[in-house]
Amino acid sequence: MPGGDGFYPPTMYAPIWAILGTILLVLVAAWYLFVWWFSNRKHRMPQPAPAVDPLVEAARLKGKYYGLIEEVEKAWRAEELSTRAAHQKLGTLVRFYVFESSGRKAQVMTLEDLNQANLRSVADAVEQYYPAEFAAVEQGDVPYSADVAREVVGTWS
Repeated sequence: MPGGDGFYPPTMYAPIWAILGTILLVLVAAWYLFVWWFSNRKHRMPQPAPAVDPLVEAARLKGKYYGLIEEVEKAWRAEELSTRAAHQKLGTLVRFYVFESSGRKAQVMTLEDLNQANLRSVADAVEQYYPAEFAAVEQGDVPYSADVAREVVGTWS
């Protein structure tokens, strides 16, 4: 028996085990760093939108809808739209203007819903468009109806 006193000399390990242990520790640390970085990245607060002047935004929106109303009127004059289709588009434009400017879901409301929601000017315009939209025979005054739509856009607050 080596070493007569019962003790054995320390065994030497191959250096590969120290290298593998170090690599394993580095991989575990890298994994924790990756998880920490990835989870923090998802929960960052979004950057606030640049401040928009409400008056400038309202003027831009009104200009957009005045232009759309003008396009409907021009298409009707060029006989690209029927009287019925022009009134339907004007009713849609008025409803979407209210939605875009105030967030009220007028685009999905019936005439009764508009009245109950106290959207009086929109309800009056839509009520004026209904006969031309749903009559058996095409009827209606598109220039007058376009003026009504312009008035709703111009006076909506």
